[in-house]
Amino acid sequence: MKTKLVWLEVVLLAAPLIALALYWNDLPARVPTHWDLRGQIDGWMSKVPGILILPLTALGITALLHILPWFDPKLRRTPGEEGLMPAVMPIVRLATLVLLDAIFLVQMATSLGRNVAAGRIMMTCLLLFFVILGNYLGNLRPNYFVGIRTPWTLENPETWRATHRLGGRLMFFGGLVLLLAQALLSESAFGLLFIGSILTLAAWGFIYSWHHSRTHVRIR
Repeated sequence: MKTKLVWLEVVLLAAPLIALALYWNDLPARVPTHWDLRGQIDGWMSKVPGILILPLTALGITALLHILPWFDPKLRRTPGEEGLMPAVMPIVRLATLVLLDAIFLVQMATSLGRNVAAGRIMMTCLLLFFVILGNYLGNLRPNYFVGIRTPWTLENPETWRATHRLGGRLMFFGGLVLLLAQALLSESAFGLLFIGSILTLAAWGFIYSWHHSRTHVRIR
């Protein structure tokens, strides 16, 4: 199973590069690089580096997630103390790659003049990413790179676990609710709901972890 996941990672990393090799000469001199919440293009760049940003970002994030245990002091533990992190991190890497590849596909299609529902596709993929991440968030061990990182979750392992278990549920079910809302609301209304949800989740993580650390002080 582990070998299959590694090969799937390789395929997802290679797919954008193969697409670039096939369609490079067909790409225009300027490519879209940003969309607003209504799915309208509001940012352009020259083909180089604009079309290379996402593939290079995917390579960089994947490499970072692979080498985290080597230099993150919170992950450098003796064998047997890894918990579920070795099983969770490949899923996090794959979910991230699928999201970045989907956005890249939209960018390529739009650059080549295809008429695609860019905003809806990218938002749907982002919400699915939140659902997947939320499902596994509670299994993350304390670290400095992935998860709900506040001064209190990083200081107190109990606060980390509690915040991530509840935060994972909120992210999972919140993502499902937003997927439904996306189909029912107008683009402007959904945009406001999405931004409000992200800000609320961020504020919740900060306040909850602070409160939990004050009420669950570790005895040293």
